[in-house]
Amino acid sequence: MRLFVTGASGLVGGAVLRAGVAAGHQVTGLARSGHAAAQVEGDGGQVCRGDLRQPEVWAAEAVAADAIIHAAATFGPDMGDVDRAAMEALITAARRAGRRPRLIYTGGIWLYGDTGGQVRDETAPFDPATPWGWMLDTVAMLKASDATDLAVLHPGAVYDSNAGGMLERFHAPEVEILGDQAIRWPLVHADDLAQAYLLLAGLPGQGGDFLATAEPGRPVGEIARAVAGPDASVRVLDRAEALVRYGDSALGPMLDQRLAAPRLTALGWRPRFDDVTRSGEPQAPCN
Repeated sequence: MRLFVTGASGLVGGAVLRAGVAAGHQVTGLARSGHAAAQVEGDGGQVCRGDLRQPEVWAAEAVAADAIIHAAATFGPDMGDVDRAAMEALITAARRAGRRPRLIYTGGIWLYGDTGGQVRDETAPFDPATPWGWMLDTVAMLKASDATDLAVLHPGAVYDSNAGGMLERFHAPEVEILGDQAIRWPLVHADDLAQAYLLLAGLPGQGGDFLATAEPGRPVGEIARAVAGPDASVRVLDRAEALVRYGDSALGPMLDQRLAAPRLTALGWRPRFDDVTRSGEPQAPCN
């Protein structure tokens, strides 16, 4: 396949790029800076220089691919507007080119809200009690346009074998936990997540929402101690204090969620990392 990956120098996009190259695909990564371009090249990808904020520069190249994997975000106050403009540019470019490329759009588990202690799956209604709710409007726009062959992938809290990503915050002698140590986070290793993206990219017509979680829900206190070590000092900020200190950005990490991934499993996804306390080593056989 010819793949176009946004966010190709990030934790998720970089894992997708490396996995795609290893599988023999031709992978082009969007790179804003020289440093990002060097990383994409070093990982075996081809470089498309461009900025997520200027999609008119790269949208035509993106829609020329067999599949687009959108794994980029600005993480700024205008993140939703930037993302929507990028997707609008892809719609325009696809129509102009007379093509309907596969598009794997990255959503997120926080769109599902608190699951009330129950294990939920893709059939659960959305309840976006966080600032990320704009994603649902963008997905609705993409669906209505029918300009792409769309699937939406909702990753769990992403980490890597260095306990980076969502676990980076726990690399400290004093660990801060928001809300309660018993809050559960669904988890997925970046390498397993990359395989989920590639699986969906290669299955045209498989649409709708797909959760990508290898662990449906692990208490955040256990996660923190696994990363920081048993002797780390743990400080818990209650919900009110966390919201005062961090604002709406604290809402997602304070969701108590248990989310399974039956749709991906039915398609053959087999995550190898299913125990975050052993994040540096695969636990399941490679199929």
